[in-house]
Amino acid sequence: MPATSRFTRRGLLAAAAAALLAAAIAAGWHAAAFAAYRDASGGGDALAARAASAERAAHMEPWNREFARRALVQRQWERGSELLARGDYNGAVDALRTAYRADVGNAALLALFREAQATQALETVKKAHLQHAHEGPGGTLRPEDIER
Repeated sequence: MPATSRFTRRGLLAAAAAALLAAAIAAGWHAAAFAAYRDASGGGDALAARAASAERAAHMEPWNREFARRALVQRQWERGSELLARGDYNGAVDALRTAYRADVGNAALLALFREAQATQALETVKKAHLQHAHEGPGGTLRPEDIER
């Protein structure tokens, strides 16, 4: 066997081994990203953990539109929940609307969105009622001006 064919064979084997190693690494990377995506879709985990998993999946595979969509939904869902808990109903409704538009059909998200809308409507009515009282004679609040 000539020396050049032995070196050519070794080169081909090295190239094939490198290609197999690269394919194995890519498959492992995708499996890790998909596991993070799957964790983001699970309903049992805390919202913050699901949002973190979705962000990790989207960061690992930024070209995957589904991973990016799931990250947006989870991020806005978490933000809307936090704003609703803090009493920022307008911000919560905006964040949850963005999340629901990206994930139409999600029953839990829709329920939270409707809750935020209902709370926003009640608070808006109360503020409008109180503002009307301020515009009254003397700008004072009477007990009958306050809704309970």
